[in-house]
Order: sequence, then structure tokens, then C-alpha cells
Amino acid sequence: MRTTPIDLLRGFIMILMALDHASAMIARTHFFEIWGVDFSGYPDLGWWFTRFVSHLCAPGFFFLMGMSICLFAEKRKQAGWEDWDVRRYFFKRGGLILVFMLFLEFPGWGLSALFSGGGGAEGGMNLPGQYSSGFFLPTTVLYGLGMCMLIAAFLWKLNKGWLILMTILSFAFSGWYIHQLSPDAVFNPLMVFFCTPGISNGAMVIYPIIPWLGVVTFGILWAKLLQTKKEEIYSYSLITGLVFIAAFLILRFLEIGNFQLNTYTDWISFFTLVKYPPSIVFILLTCGINLIFLFIFSKLAGYAWLRPVKIFGQTAMFFYIIHLYLYAFLGAPFPMGSSIGVMYVLWIAGLVVLYFICKWFLNFKRSKPLDSWWRMI
Repeated sequence: MRTTPIDLLRGFIMILMALDHASAMIARTHFFEIWGVDFSGYPDLGWWFTRFVSHLCAPGFFFLMGMSICLFAEKRKQAGWEDWDVRRYFFKRGGLILVFMLFLEFPGWGLSALFSGGGGAEGGMNLPGQYSSGFFLPTTVLYGLGMCMLIAAFLWKLNKGWLILMTILSFAFSGWYIHQLSPDAVFNPLMVFFCTPGISNGAMVIYPIIPWLGVVTFGILWAKLLQTKKEEIYSYSLITGLVFIAAFLILRFLEIGNFQLNTYTDWISFFTLVKYPPSIVFILLTCGINLIFLFIFSKLAGYAWLRPVKIFGQTAMFFYIIHLYLYAFLGAPFPMGSSIGVMYVLWIAGLVVLYFICKWFLNFKRSKPLDSWWRMI
């Protein structure tokens, strides 16, 4: 039962992620809040809200991955696994995530682009950096998740002090480094893979390792608190979430920590935050909200009506791959994009289909041995 709130939060953010991708694949409308590039803004309140709720997803994925790494390691150690067995599992799963990105995720996005009739999504990608010719490797959020898992294989045994330090240094270094760069510079590919969202001759990365690793180490820290503070941890989540949001409000009013001075003129521009890389105000707000939802789900964990959400959380990687193809096909009749209302209807219809598919897969996965590759999906 103690991990049920984690599964529910993961399932909840999978639902929000599906909304964001339905926006891109059905309505052909998607927004991209990246450093150093002018952002045109959202056309109306509905599109702002659709994008804003999806901001919970990436921080939630990395935070919950950190929690799951720590809790998984503890569970397998109790089952008799050695440290190396645990690390080997994370190496395999991190590598599998990268393979899925290359051979399963990319074709899903490609299928959606094919159905678009060559039209791009409104608010599409304009990247800092320069690209002229040569080898080019695009990456997605699965790159950040897979690489962070490979690194976290060595981090889950660290004590709380080291985890706090790594979390702080991750964001401090990312913020300092971005301020040293010009968005018109020619970036080194290694810099793009590790530090700087953007494009170079060799790489296009929007989830580099270092900025997001801090969210993973924060998740590992929270799992360690869960192990030692089983009764208090969810109350701590509520308090910490509220503190994070208060810190966000203070910094945002002072226009500190958003990687660029976007002078806000209304409340929508106030909540327009740089996501790539995650600015400190972006992280404070989104992680704060996620922690509050973790508390809420700890109070709702026993309710049967949340079972579909829990199933989505327990089959997150499978859900991720399948939903790309499902929404790509649902978007096929709308090569120039649907209205926001039609998109929301098809998003919900897709979730119903995904529930039955994910329910079947969960039963199938549970029938496999603990060390089966199927258990990693």
C-alpha cells in the first residue's frame, strides 16, 4: 500500500502527458518553452491550460523514477539480490529505454508527421544552437530518463546529505552554465547531450542529463525519507510542496530564475516558464504541485474508482509507447489539426482504449519472473 500513491501520481501524469501529445498529434498544436528563443505565447486560455497541466509530467517522471529506483533496490535486496544484481538491472532497463526511443518512439512520432500532410504543429520547435550538415541524432525525454537511470544505478546507496548536495549542484550548475552561453553559438555535441538543450552538428537534445539528474536525486532522497518516515512522509510532501510554490511566487515576482527576462503583463505570462532546461521557478512550481498531489493520492489510495489511474502508473513505459501510435491514428483524419474540443473528446476516448490494453499487459507482465525483460516495460 505504501507505493500506491506513487503509482497513482505516475498514472495521473501519464494521463496529462497523453493530453499534451493528443494536442500535438490531433490538434497539431504544441508549444515549446526553451531558453534563448523568443516565445510567441499561447493563443487563448484553453491552449494555455492544456499546455500548463502537462508541465507536471517531465518533473514527475524524473522524480518518480528516482523514488522507484530506491524502492526497487530495497525490495530486491530483501529478496536476496546483491548490489551488482540491482545495478545490472538498472543498466539493462536504462539501455532498454534508449532502445525504445530509437526503434519504437521515433516511428510513432514519424507516423503522426506522415498523417499531418507535411504541416507543422502550431508553436513548433525553434532551437538554440546551429546545425549545418553531417550526422544528426535527435533525442526525446526517453534519452534523459534512460541516461539518468544508468547514472542513478550508482547513486541509490548515497546518504541523504549527498543526495541533497547533488540536487542543489545540478540546478546551480545548469543555471550558471546557461547564462554563459549565447543561443546563436555553435554548440559542442557533448555539451548538448549533457548540459544544454539545443541543436548542434551531431545532436538535438531537449532533455540533457545534468539539469534533470537533480530531479532524480531528489526523488531518491524522498524515497529514503519514505523508508524512515513511513507515517509522516506524505504530510512532509504537502508541506514541502506548499513551500516550493511559495518560493516560486517570490522568485517569479522578482523575475529571478527563469533563464530569461520575460516581463509578465498578466497572469498567463506570469506562469509562462522556461522548461528546456528546467528553470528553478519551473522546478519549484511543478515539483511543488506534484508533491501536493502525492499527498492527495495518499488520502485517496483505497478508492476503487482510481484503479484505471493506478494501472496506467503500473504500466507507464508500455502506456508511453502505445499511446503514441494510438493518438497518431486518431489524428489521421485531421491533417491540418482539429479544434480543441474535438481533441479533448478524442483524448478521453484514447484513454478508455488504453485502459483495457494496459490492464491486459499488467496481468501479462505479472506472470513473468522477476528478472524477465517484460518486467522492465
